[in-house]
Amino acid sequence: MKNTENNEILDKLKRLFSSVNLQKYPSFIDDLFTLIKELQKARKEKFTFLMVGRTGVGKSSTINSLFGENIAPEGKYDPTTMDVKSYEHQINNINFTIIDTPGLCDDIPEEKNDQKYINLIKNKVKQIDSLWFVTRLDDSRVTADEMQGIKIISEAFTVNVWNYAVIIFTRTDKADDYLVDLKERTKRIRNEIAKHTGDHIANNIPVIAVDNKSKTLTNPDGKRWLEELYSKVFKRMSERSAVPFFLATSQRITSNNNYNYNKSDKNNEEFSFNEEQKTSIKNKLFSAIPILEKIGGAIGSFFGGSLGKPLGESIGGLVGHGIDIIFSLFF
Repeated sequence: MKNTENNEILDKLKRLFSSVNLQKYPSFIDDLFTLIKELQKARKEKFTFLMVGRTGVGKSSTINSLFGENIAPEGKYDPTTMDVKSYEHQINNINFTIIDTPGLCDDIPEEKNDQKYINLIKNKVKQIDSLWFVTRLDDSRVTADEMQGIKIISEAFTVNVWNYAVIIFTRTDKADDYLVDLKERTKRIRNEIAKHTGDHIANNIPVIAVDNKSKTLTNPDGKRWLEELYSKVFKRMSERSAVPFFLATSQRITSNNNYNYNKSDKNNEEFSFNEEQKTSIKNKLFSAIPILEKIGGAIGSFFGGSLGKPLGESIGGLVGHGIDIIFSLFF
């Protein structure tokens, strides 16, 4: 059956390009077939986000903003015990897991056994593709409990886990001086992480500030944060998870209204990336699927950039939603 399906895809590609002169790029169909198979394989993969931060800081509301759905409940936990909460979800037929760590960064007098929680979290968390350290921008200091949480995460998963991390500041509307507070809080959080990772890793962790209550999805400086959240999280994700994540979220991506996707939920806010954000996303996709960069270069050099959108639309049905967005955005 598998060989039959492969032959059907190849036949469709050959018919699609039957009128195109491929002498300048004789391996184009084979390369395109390889890309399709890579994307089909990615649809079967899953990704995992690990959320770290104090109870009530806005972890759930931020993850829900990113995905446009109620992935994690936004009610407050009772921070009397340390626990690990796992939420399984599916979007666009892509499976993924959101893991929260209530109690890890909270003041729990009876829970001071680091090794106990390290064992708990290691037993429940088998894969981390994106680590979120979430904290309030309007806090004046790094709390002792947040310090403890940073220490435990570093010991449980080694310092390398911070290579997949982002620092997210919430409640930007509560800051006394947004830009000054953002700079100071960034320095303090990174300095605390650096105690376990060294300056090089800590200082390279991206920072995103969000205001989940803002109807315009903007911070006090007037800049939209949703696209910045997406692009920075995407850039830091493990490569094995980047394509599944992109395919899961592709329904909300728009190319500055030049290409309108038929969204399943019209109430979801579309991503509309600026050029810097699109370049960052494209480079991550190229890194995860190298054949994509080769095909993209061929489209521009041999076929002309105008082929990107119709090509994506034509072969999108072969792998499901996602490839049409890739070609429309970048080629």
